[in-house]
Amino acid sequence: MLNTAVRAARQSGRIILMHYDRLDRIEVTQKGRNDFVSQADTEAEEIALEILLKAYPEHGVVAEESGRREGGEYTWVIDPLDGTTNFIHGFPQFAVSIAVLKGSTIEHGVIYDPLRNELFTSSRGQGAQLNDRRIRVSNCGLLELALLGTGFPFRELDRLDQWVKAFRTLTRRSAGIRRTGSAALDLAYVAAG
Repeated sequence: MLNTAVRAARQSGRIILMHYDRLDRIEVTQKGRNDFVSQADTEAEEIALEILLKAYPEHGVVAEESGRREGGEYTWVIDPLDGTTNFIHGFPQFAVSIAVLKGSTIEHGVIYDPLRNELFTSSRGQGAQLNDRRIRVSNCGLLELALLGTGFPFRELDRLDQWVKAFRTLTRRSAGIRRTGSAALDLAYVAAG
């Protein structure tokens, strides 16, 4: 299953890069406040679904753009373009994110950054890898030495003041904070140390 997810992520990444080279001509729709979907999102999701469901037609799917399809014991979770806002603005921080669950347990996960050709993979009980090299989270145990990765609730601004207050506190107490705009890549970088 992991190999199939990798193939789907790489093919989705290829579609995304094709559109990234032509951002001035890409179709973008606004689904809601700070919530966009581009032609790259939908085409990348289509190719991922085609690959995954050809290999595993009995599996369920939860996909960002096309929604949910019930299936058997396994469910694929797909974000074909995590960081769409970055992508449509030409900010080079986005990724393909694919996971497969058995029941409610994640079995395998893939995060693919097509611009850097960085492939993060993980399998339950087997750790994580970046381009086939084992990665581990940092063993830093002190907040003041830690570099933190975070996001902001960009759609729910009613609690923004609380988030900014927490951000200010953590900025003062840590070695620094990064917010890339791609939650999948943020988590992958945490896994890499």
